[in-house]
Amino acid sequence: MLLALAPATTTAASFIAPAKWGDLPADKQRILAPLSSEWASLESWRRKKWLEIADRYPRMAPQEQERVQQRMQTWVRLTPEERKAAREKYRNIQKASSEQREAVKQLWSEYETLPDDEKQRLRDAAAKSATSRASGTDKAGQ
Repeated sequence: MLLALAPATTTAASFIAPAKWGDLPADKQRILAPLSSEWASLESWRRKKWLEIADRYPRMAPQEQERVQQRMQTWVRLTPEERKAAREKYRNIQKASSEQREAVKQLWSEYETLPDDEKQRLRDAAAKSATSRASGTDKAGQ
């Protein structure tokens, strides 16, 4: 009985995003251009996610559009390991309390105001620390 009430149209959940970059409409190709080189290798659900963002893109404020473009460009430059780490950090932030998330936002806001050379120094230090932990040479915690 309930099935008779279900809409006859295709649901968003059953939508399959085009696997070929050339099958995307020109406006979507323009918006998603940073992803063009890896579009075919993305899982269907990831392509669908990006297409949903592209659908919202024209309604975004110019600053938000710029942020989306920058994030796509940054994302495609990440290695698979860096992407995995970014996804894990995102999941951890989602699990955190609202106070913890607010603290992370505050720290990020402070970081964004730093001069570029200071940001680079912090990135280098973090990379060195991560390398030390991965190789087991970091003695600070022992």
